[in-house]
Amino acid sequence: MQQINTNICYHQLKEALRQYSSISDDSFNKLKEFISAKSVKKGEILQDIYSPAKYLYFISKGILRTYYLNEKGTIYTKNLFSENYFSASQVSLITKEDSYLCIDALEDCNIVFIEYEGFRKLIDTNDEFKTFYIKYLEKNWIIVKEKNEISLILDDSMLRYQNFVEKNQNIENRIPLHHIADHLGITPTQLSRVRKKLKENEHM
Repeated sequence: MQQINTNICYHQLKEALRQYSSISDDSFNKLKEFISAKSVKKGEILQDIYSPAKYLYFISKGILRTYYLNEKGTIYTKNLFSENYFSASQVSLITKEDSYLCIDALEDCNIVFIEYEGFRKLIDTNDEFKTFYIKYLEKNWIIVKEKNEISLILDDSMLRYQNFVEKNQNIENRIPLHHIADHLGITPTQLSRVRKKLKENEHM
């Protein structure tokens, strides 16, 4: 099993939390009761559709994919998350019902597992974590989500791809491109054409 530097993972998590709220060292120490850092192998499934979600996942290193799996076994990639992002089956965490999302590792990863029930208690009792939760949801579940939904309707495939790589630096060199195409709602052939066109434009 790959050795993991817990201190580095926890420091990254603390800094990510502080992007949204002033998390004191004392408050973060309370969170430590509910977190653990683990290495996850490429291809490992962290969440399946047969059980309720229990964890928020913070990515210290690597890439996680969240995806739907329909009754025919067809995969739809909902999101791709890399370093310093959170991933989870949020609806399942809140409802305690079986998840309708799967989460797997597209690279070898270092992940901080955050026990949601313990974290939820901190949100309810600690103003710093309450502020984090509200601001995180506002940005990622309202602002970013709405912009992405509008982009899928209004933007062409080239602009969608450009926006994606801008937010996820170098990700196109780390994972198979068909995952990105699936996430953007286009075919791998369309993505190849987009990338070719962008390269041609760079040399004009």
